[in-house]
Amino acid sequence: MPRSSLSFIATGLSLVLLAPMVLAPGAAFAQAAVLNRLQNIIDRLDAQVVPFKLEEINGGLCDSAGANTSNPVITIDSDGGEGEFVITSIILKSASPGAPLTGLRDVSINHVQIDGERYDTVTGNLLGPTDGTGVLESTDLMGTPTRRSGDREAPVAGGNFPHQIVAQSEGIDDVSIELFCSSVDDDFTFDRILVAGWKRPADTVTVIFTPGN
Repeated sequence: MPRSSLSFIATGLSLVLLAPMVLAPGAAFAQAAVLNRLQNIIDRLDAQVVPFKLEEINGGLCDSAGANTSNPVITIDSDGGEGEFVITSIILKSASPGAPLTGLRDVSINHVQIDGERYDTVTGNLLGPTDGTGVLESTDLMGTPTRRSGDREAPVAGGNFPHQIVAQSEGIDDVSIELFCSSVDDDFTFDRILVAGWKRPADTVTVIFTPGN
């Protein structure tokens, strides 16, 4: 429930509860106790979280065709002054005319930085080639298996990139995810990035994609 609505409810109920005090001053203590309980309820409502979904619709280059590689970055930040927010999904969608022939095979996660602390969680390549040419591909980064070896045929490791990330909403760039991207066939571009999770109703979460080269 928006904070403005809660304030309106609180104001209305306060007027209703205070009205009898004009007629019965001796009931002031009981009225104060009721108002205190009401304020406790409002405080708990303010502390609740709601689901959010936002998109970086501009997208950008993951890597240009050639022998070099690049490291695009996804930055997620909340302006919340109190408490944490939670990220549960980060979906990448490739751009038209489609992913290169190798698909997302040469895309992985180098590390994630949470509240200024860096965690090296190098994943294996995200997805192998999709059947056909010029096809679109999408994948969720959350829960991606971490790399066991450079062998693409090696069994999937037991470790994972986090299934959810909790950040403190302090300072700037609360969560930063650096990708590794290589494309030797065609330029590889993301059309958009969708981020979902949980936040406090009054907070605003933003996502920025810094393209590769």
